Amino acid sequence: MIRYLLKHQWLQFRRSASFERELGLTIFIWILGLFLLSSIITLSLALPHLLTEQIPQAAEAPITFFCKLLVYYFFAELFLRYFMQKVPVLDIEPYLNLPIKRSSIAKFLLGKSLLSPLNLISLILTIPFALQIIQPEYGGTKTFMWLLFIFLTSIFLHFFNILFKKKLEDVAWVWAIIIALVGGNYLLSIYTDFDLLSPVAGGLEAVLSYPSIITLPIGATVLMAVINYKFFTTNLYLEEIGTKTDSNSERYSEKLSFLGNYGLSGTLILEELRMIIRHKRTRSVIFLSLIFVGYGLIFFGNDNYKGTPGFFVFLGIFMSGLFAINYGQFLWSWNTNQMDFFFTKPLAMDTWIKSRYQLVLASVVISSILAIPYVYFGWEALAVVLTGSFYNAGVNIPLMMRLSLWGPKPIDLNKGAFMNYQGTGAAQWLMGLPLFLGPFVFYTPVYYLAGHMAGLGAVAAAGIIGLSLRDYFIRQIAKALQNKKYKLIHDLTL
Repeated sequence: MIRYLLKHQWLQFRRSASFERELGLTIFIWILGLFLLSSIITLSLALPHLLTEQIPQAAEAPITFFCKLLVYYFFAELFLRYFMQKVPVLDIEPYLNLPIKRSSIAKFLLGKSLLSPLNLISLILTIPFALQIIQPEYGGTKTFMWLLFIFLTSIFLHFFNILFKKKLEDVAWVWAIIIALVGGNYLLSIYTDFDLLSPVAGGLEAVLSYPSIITLPIGATVLMAVINYKFFTTNLYLEEIGTKTDSNSERYSEKLSFLGNYGLSGTLILEELRMIIRHKRTRSVIFLSLIFVGYGLIFFGNDNYKGTPGFFVFLGIFMSGLFAINYGQFLWSWNTNQMDFFFTKPLAMDTWIKSRYQLVLASVVISSILAIPYVYFGWEALAVVLTGSFYNAGVNIPLMMRLSLWGPKPIDLNKGAFMNYQGTGAAQWLMGLPLFLGPFVFYTPVYYLAGHMAGLGAVAAAGIIGLSLRDYFIRQIAKALQNKKYKLIHDLTL
């Protein structure tokens, strides 16, 4: 049965209408993956030397120091898995009316998911260190148990990530707890020298003295695998795998219905917000934007960045405009297969453009309000955020809306959100250059003449001037859209 399922997967990929495009992207990703793998192997071979000879703290107690690094590595691996690891997917509808056990399909899905390079990275990184540092001191058996502990922890994270993305990813309170724990531990480690992860590192080192601890990751991994297996076998029904309307999304949509009372622009904004809330890929843009509002905690108050004031110009643009940039670069692609619907309605083009502008502008305002607490690090930090907000609102948003008309590509919103490059073309890669480098056209000359704060003022002034000209920009974008509307309908049809 497994052989037939694998054969069907290959035939589905080979006979796909987009086979050649996906094959080229797959080859590119494999080449990139091989390059990264070779880099990881090189790092792992050099790691024992780097720790024992280049870092004084590690030279005194290399195993203790390495275990602390491993704890942070596992958190980084979980973060990486969330963005890169795909949930096991199989088009199971054709199999449901055949005499095939759901348990066989579930086992195939979970077994197939284990064939991931991410599951080997932890071993690649730790084996050279274990052979050179741990094995001479503790012997081969305890070293093997320690490596097995690390590998099983990675497999546990593999199954946990699958369950998280299927059941918990859209639960707001789960994200609130995660952000609170990460942010709280970061602040505690900086201001109190207390790290919540230190006991975990101590437990990892204790495996070398008490190998019986290996039963903990074995039990946890088996339990998580069984939970995933039960989940898949329970949900392999058409009513479960079909596209369903999220009740939470509907509640949020109802709360936003007041926007329909603010004229045609408000109605268009409401419809766009409903589209964002109902689809996973667009919702992920919101989550990322909210998370990266906290990006400034890494840099504000950090003495290492005081000598690079220009970096904070980029930081202000990034923090206040991440949603605007991530969403705006696919501004028209979000409405794939619907462009002809909009263009056949008695709708003024500039009204439609204005509604999009107001939606993206609102995201900049909300991000700026959420970033106001950075005033804790001084008024300069608040000035950085407000400068980025003004520039995004006045310059970057209309510029991005105009650039997004350059070669847009269709997007299937029903597909996954991460490691999904659908809709990405040359325009999306190049769009970041004027958006992030443009502020330095105003900042750099003023900075060398009058200093950092004056440079920020020049960037903010450019944004304010752009805001005063927003109606002119909207009319120009509407003219460009009018000229390209038929090509846009053709290009954005799946």
